[in-house]
Amino acid sequence: MSSWFETCKHWLRHTLVTIGALAFLGIVGAAVFIYSGVFNVAATVADSRLLSWTLITAREASVATHAKDVVEPANYTPNRDNGFRLYRQQCVMCHTPIGRTAEPMAVGFNPQAPTFGADADDMEDRELFWVTKNGIRFTGMPAWGPSFSDEEIWDIVAFLKTMPEMTAADYDAIDARVPDLPATP
Repeated sequence: MSSWFETCKHWLRHTLVTIGALAFLGIVGAAVFIYSGVFNVAATVADSRLLSWTLITAREASVATHAKDVVEPANYTPNRDNGFRLYRQQCVMCHTPIGRTAEPMAVGFNPQAPTFGADADDMEDRELFWVTKNGIRFTGMPAWGPSFSDEEIWDIVAFLKTMPEMTAADYDAIDARVPDLPATP
């Protein structure tokens, strides 16, 4: 009995030492990688497939998890014109509307900002709301929650949901019809 116990104790000790050594080497390796500067953070460098997959998967899982409790207000009536107005004033410099030329800033994004056209991701309303309100780190997408009310963000979402079926002529017609709000002092 004693030899079986000693064998298990010996095996457990070696396993824990091995795990500890691997963890230590992993931490040292990560520190060397981080501080070496070998990873190029330039936005002009295309990400590897593995890094791209990792970032997209983490982003989508995070948005789905954090947006699951978002509920559109019960008595809310969407104001798509107001959503368009806010989109035109604050979003088009990154999210190029259909039929328009990308702004210079939008061309340099990595990852590219979605256009919300026919090739738009199939995000649920609550996910669009959560992303618009909270932003997404490391992408250039700001959090609009500190600047816009929840109702204004829901208006933006209502407008964004119309964009996949929109043509350039449809966008131009809304652009001509919806006036800008006067600037506030």
